[in-house]
Amino acid sequence: MGILPVPAKQYFSDFAFDLVDYQVIRKGKPVATMKGLSNSSHGQQFVSFLYGADIQVGDMLQAGASVAVVSRIDYDTYNGQKQLINAYAR
Repeated sequence: MGILPVPAKQYFSDFAFDLVDYQVIRKGKPVATMKGLSNSSHGQQFVSFLYGADIQVGDMLQAGASVAVVSRIDYDTYNGQKQLINAYAR
C-alpha cells in the first residue's frame, strides 16, 4: 500500500498523456473498459486504476496486443482514504 502526495484524480490528470484504455476480461468475457496507468515497484509491474474500478484477481487486462493476468491487488491512499487500485500482473 502506497501513499499518494495528491488525490488520485489529480494524479491521473497530471499523467493523462500516459493513460491507456484497458479492457477487463473476466472468465473469458469483457466486463469493462477503463483508463489505467502502468507502473512498477520493486521489479513488479502493475496497472493503477481509480478506486472503485471493478478489478479482481484472475481478471485479464488487455491493452492493444498486450495481455496480463491480475495476480494481486493492493491500494494507494491519500489522507487515509483508498484512492487507487493497483493490479499486479504476471
